[in-house]
Amino acid sequence: MQAQSLSNLPTTSGVYLYFDAKDDLLYVGKAKNLQKRVLSYFRVLDGQVMPNSKNSVRIQRMVSQIAYLQVQTTHSEEEALLLENKLIKTKQPKYNILLKDSKTYPYICIDLRKPYPTLERTREPLEGHKCFGPFSLASLELLESVQSLIPLVQSKSCLKGKKPCIFHQMGRCLAPCSGKVSPQDYAPLVKEALDLLEHKDKLCARLKERMRILATQERFEEAAIFRDYLQAVQTLLKRTEQPEVQMGLALQELLELSKPPKRIEVFDVSHHAQSACVGGMVVWSRGKWLKSAYRRYSLAGTDEYAQMHEMLERRIKQGGLPDLWLLDGGRAQALLATQILESLGVSVAVIALAKEKAHKRAKRGGGDVADVIYSVSQTWKLKAQDVRLQFLQNLRDEAHRFALAYHRLKKRKAFLG
Repeated sequence: MQAQSLSNLPTTSGVYLYFDAKDDLLYVGKAKNLQKRVLSYFRVLDGQVMPNSKNSVRIQRMVSQIAYLQVQTTHSEEEALLLENKLIKTKQPKYNILLKDSKTYPYICIDLRKPYPTLERTREPLEGHKCFGPFSLASLELLESVQSLIPLVQSKSCLKGKKPCIFHQMGRCLAPCSGKVSPQDYAPLVKEALDLLEHKDKLCARLKERMRILATQERFEEAAIFRDYLQAVQTLLKRTEQPEVQMGLALQELLELSKPPKRIEVFDVSHHAQSACVGGMVVWSRGKWLKSAYRRYSLAGTDEYAQMHEMLERRIKQGGLPDLWLLDGGRAQALLATQILESLGVSVAVIALAKEKAHKRAKRGGGDVADVIYSVSQTWKLKAQDVRLQFLQNLRDEAHRFALAYHRLKKRKAFLG
């Protein structure tokens, strides 16, 4: 290990990788301040780099084997944490014994096929379930806060009983175990809980209101519980409202992009019998819908291929292109977009999402549709419960909704003359 390699280390957050003389990866670590963290492993004396004697014997042994290091900066400590976890799982460094068991960040999953769906915290997305996550922090508080507001079944074991349990007495469950609520009456509760998980700002508002009510009733101990829930969810919201931290890294790895996509533009066309032909573009930027950047296109093309060509060409001429394009369609649409970009001398990563077919008809469903992802040269067939696929499906569905709304508007105007 050369002393000069320790000079001019960045002071930003990121991950550091230690290699031995055979180029084998010894260790991956994260840091809020890379310079401070890396220097804590070493002691430089008379130009010689030695292990820091203040560290454990195991760490000193590892440091003695380091031939060189690499660092990769990130935008936040949270992003560094997730990148560290990914590298440890894929590279399996010799000294990362604590995370070598492929342990993952938790998810919150729910099986919507059941008559009384139950939220549960899991280490992996479950087959056939709608899943939220992964969460690097506050997953338990998130789950408990939703369960404290919505009287869903608290655990699967509750359904095995034949009489109401303590949760029913507390007003936190409607006791379907004893027939006190039907699946039809239970379904709106599930919808409400999913809405809170998808829109954590709404969840924060509900928690704040419950805390306020309890405080005015001088039930301060209960109010303190909701205060803690609120603080945890607010922290989670701040750290995960930008999906380039979690999902961006996952998409970068999956699609082999040069960097996590911060701005994604999604396109869809809508028409009926070649009338009122329109296109819609929606934009996901830095963790949220950028509705001010949404665009509607009246199109003259006679088929979906020509319509998509017209819309994409007009979009390119507007300038300010994103990191990634997502198109509703298959490889033909991905190829079309790539050819248009190349012809105009610009570059954007392009993928298309084709609906899964069943008996030659597109399938639709909540969390159980394994749509296929295409680029010009690659195909990705992910499991239906894969959160990366579900994220792309959500983007595609928003573009479809936006284009369809414009199509219906044009049809109404045409009908009214």
